[in-house]
Amino acid sequence: MTQTASRQKIKTAKQTKQTSVANPEIDNEVSTDITKIPEVKKKKSTSANPDTPTEPIEKKRNKQKKSKSKLNPPIPRELGMEVICEQAKFYDALFLVNCATPAKPSHPILANVLIIADVETQQIHLTVTDIALTIQASFAAQVLLKGEITVPVQILLEIVKHCPNGTISLNSQTQFTQSSDDDKQTKICSLCLSDADGKYEIRGISAEEFPPTNIIDATPMSLATTIFKDGLKGVLYAVSTDENKYILTGVHLQLAQEKLKFIGTDGHRVAITELSTHRIGRKTRQQVSSQEVQSQQVPSEEIMQFTLPGRVVREIARNLNDDVKSINLLYDAQSNRLGFAWQDVVISCQVVEGIYPDCEQLLTKFSFEKEVILEKAPLVKALERLSVLTDKKEKGIYLQFDGSLQQLRLSIEREFGKGDQVIVANLPTEMMLNIQFNLKYLIEAAKAIPSSSIKMHLQQSDHPAMLVPDGDRANLEVEMSMRHVLLPLYIPQQ
Repeated sequence: MTQTASRQKIKTAKQTKQTSVANPEIDNEVSTDITKIPEVKKKKSTSANPDTPTEPIEKKRNKQKKSKSKLNPPIPRELGMEVICEQAKFYDALFLVNCATPAKPSHPILANVLIIADVETQQIHLTVTDIALTIQASFAAQVLLKGEITVPVQILLEIVKHCPNGTISLNSQTQFTQSSDDDKQTKICSLCLSDADGKYEIRGISAEEFPPTNIIDATPMSLATTIFKDGLKGVLYAVSTDENKYILTGVHLQLAQEKLKFIGTDGHRVAITELSTHRIGRKTRQQVSSQEVQSQQVPSEEIMQFTLPGRVVREIARNLNDDVKSINLLYDAQSNRLGFAWQDVVISCQVVEGIYPDCEQLLTKFSFEKEVILEKAPLVKALERLSVLTDKKEKGIYLQFDGSLQQLRLSIEREFGKGDQVIVANLPTEMMLNIQFNLKYLIEAAKAIPSSSIKMHLQQSDHPAMLVPDGDRANLEVEMSMRHVLLPLYIPQQ
């Protein structure tokens, strides 16, 4: 039995071997299928669908980039101005217009400067406004391409300030972006500034959003610069700084035929300057007597009057250079706007609304019968020395006029010290008068008078004093009168 089973096993093995030799194709197909199995598994691992041909990962990424580029095309850019200018001129113009920048802008555009490059005039025009006040300044430059843009004025000013002397290149551009949610385009404006050492880029706002500049349609009135500045400085010190008295924070101007009058007051003092609009008088204006000063009234031929913001007056007085011969004044009653123009600068503003006090009528209540002539330089020097002893509580100074000695004694006394100054005065021999004023007010009034001597009109201790120019002054050919009225501090105890 055992031998029979073994013989059957050997016979079966031989049949199997013969079959494999007789049919080699079957054997090859099996072996081939076995070798292809791993490849099929790899293909399945790289593709979810074994029937679709697979692609390399890099090709897929390239296709994705191409599809994205079709959805997001390149951002279109529009080139703007191309300018080459001098650093000094650019900075001076920026410094001037920066004065109109509001401390707390109600809109971001009000903190920006409008820059316009004009190819025809080869100039750069800068404009800054807070709506009430607008300052424009222009300067010559090499304008290759025209354009306009607004950028933050403070940032631009600081950059130009620290640029080295030489030339500065300005280039502006606008990018248009479109969101996928809607069809609206957004403008992104920027200004590129480059010099010899570096390059800066400032993000700005489109010039289309800048408030429109109001053009004053009026016939300009030409005024001599030096006299106009003296007129402004003569009243500016008396303007109030109390915002609760808003109408008193401005300078009141009265335009009459052949005359221009400036008035400033804060309730404690009054300053009045009157000058001829013809600029050149036929003869030197004679000194008026006290009776003539008392009888001066607002001229009947007055045609218009308005109150100019004190801030505007300060900017004009500070930026109007002495080399400018004349300044043009423009007033538009319909828009209630006032403008001043000289060289390449234009300052326009809205006038202060309200009724200004009638200071002329107030002065008619007082008489000024006594006259004292003082040299300006010794008076100012003595007052400045004594001002060291003033404090916040006590600011008064005593003036003792002695006609017999022909002198004026200035004295001040405090708990921590006292001081006396004596100066020569020209006064009536019988005059004996003591009066007290605010020392600060007296110094400012004396400094505002543009003459070598000061004539002081007085009456008594409880009456105000009036100071007017006397002696030599610049531009005697121009007719001008000034009056500075100070109220006494209090009535001295007898």
